[in-house]
Amino acid sequence: MNEYVIAFSSFYRAVYAQERLQENRIRSTLKKLPPDLLRSCGYAVYLKTNSIFSALDILEKNQILARGVYEIEYFNGTANYKQIA
Repeated sequence: MNEYVIAFSSFYRAVYAQERLQENRIRSTLKKLPPDLLRSCGYAVYLKTNSIFSALDILEKNQILARGVYEIEYFNGTANYKQIA
């Protein structure tokens, strides 16, 4: 499984996204974004999945816009974020 971060412009939008994912049996965690990821503070949904596109389809069907989607890769214990959408 791969780890992903879906970034949102507000806490409330992130919570709404997390609720929609949970309704579709996709587990996720809500956390603040790392400050170097986006230029403003924001919140994100973190999830582990084999297919990020199923989660993105759910968000799109619910008209929930993400500010960015990142895959988390670890190198020597450090998280690196690769933007994929």
